[in-house]
Amino acid sequence: MLRLFVDANTLISGLLFSGNESQLFDYARLGLCELLTVEHVRAEVRRILREPRLSLTPQERGRALRILSRHVTVLEDPSVEKLRGSRGRVRDTHDLPVVIGFEESGCDYLVTGDRDLLGQMQRVISTKRALTLFRQNLG
Repeated sequence: MLRLFVDANTLISGLLFSGNESQLFDYARLGLCELLTVEHVRAEVRRILREPRLSLTPQERGRALRILSRHVTVLEDPSVEKLRGSRGRVRDTHDLPVVIGFEESGCDYLVTGDRDLLGQMQRVISTKRALTLFRQNLG
């Protein structure tokens, strides 16, 4: 079974829109893959879901958060010491908890739409690539 570490943009897209990212949730619901992230990402998802530009009702936000809690395993954030020692590894320091969390998680891949991360590290893939790998593993 593929273990996929997912970042906030992937989670938000999967929770709110039809498409590749929502297919990841479908596979997780069926027990065909495991989705993991860190608390830092969950907090970011919660914050984004409250943004007025999304025009979500409290019921829609609640539904999205229930899906998140049922189908995504949330790990502890990397330690502050680990984050400090990793400065300079990525351009955007906001991405450090994601990168370090992924490395500590033992997941097969980090799934993201973040172009900075997609170009910087091995085993960082787009959702489309993750779905291709998933389908190959099934067959």
